[in-house]
Amino acid sequence: MIERVAELAVSPEPYADYRPIFETKRLNVTHVSIHPGQTVPAHTHQDEDQIYWVQSGEGFVELAGQRTDVSAGSAVMIPLGTEHLITNTGAGQLEYVFFVVFVPEHP
Repeated sequence: MIERVAELAVSPEPYADYRPIFETKRLNVTHVSIHPGQTVPAHTHQDEDQIYWVQSGEGFVELAGQRTDVSAGSAVMIPLGTEHLITNTGAGQLEYVFFVVFVPEHP
């Protein structure tokens, strides 16, 4: 299966646009574009490990309260149960793809 991100439907939030790419019982892959100055609010997942791969832009990620700057090429591992958020500190969009591995598989 092949998808072109630019052609995918957008699920907008006030702070970011989400474009779901793939989802199975074990995996979710979604493109996210955070608007300048905005934050994906802090949250925790109890049923998934997550990885962010930053495509463009700049900002920071907080994992369990620890802040780390990110930019194009950064990869972030978010273990199950870790509170996290991501903020765009740049003038343009902060774009990343998240990869979720469900633990256990979703029905």
